[in-house]
Amino acid sequence: MTLYRIFIAIYSFTLTILFCSEYNAGDIVDLDDQDQRFTICNGDFFNNDLKLSYLNGDLNGGHYFVSWFDISATW
Repeated sequence: MTLYRIFIAIYSFTLTILFCSEYNAGDIVDLDDQDQRFTICNGDFFNNDLKLSYLNGDLNGGHYFVSWFDISATW
């Protein structure tokens, strides 16, 4: 029974490390992460790349946005 508990503890710890996220719901994205460039392969945007700082009113000249991102992959 002790070996089983050790296995469960190691398995739980491994899953926690592998699937942890940097942000949770309601968190504010760091300025360094807002400046990361993402390529847009489909959709309507004035440029072929997107930085979250483009949507931040404190950084883009006072134009504030509410954004909804639908991110999906077909692997």
